Amino acid sequence: MAKKPTVPLADLIGSVRRSPEGTRLAVLWPSPPHPARWMVTDRWGSTGYEPDETVAVWPVVGAVPFSPAAGMELAEFKGKAS
Repeated sequence: MAKKPTVPLADLIGSVRRSPEGTRLAVLWPSPPHPARWMVTDRWGSTGYEPDETVAVWPVVGAVPFSPAAGMELAEFKGKAS
């Protein structure tokens, strides 16, 4: 049996939100412990990272394939970093 997520589905890694004006996308791909967890991009490329408060009102429009938000847990790393 699959474990139930401990965070709302909208806040799982790989969630994609779109700005209300439709010009930017934000992907939840955190780099802890920094509070700016959402990678934001516009039509020309990355515009940096934003905190939860900035994108909280943006609607969820999808998920990155093979991410937790798409229903696939990321494997736990059990080795040495190279």
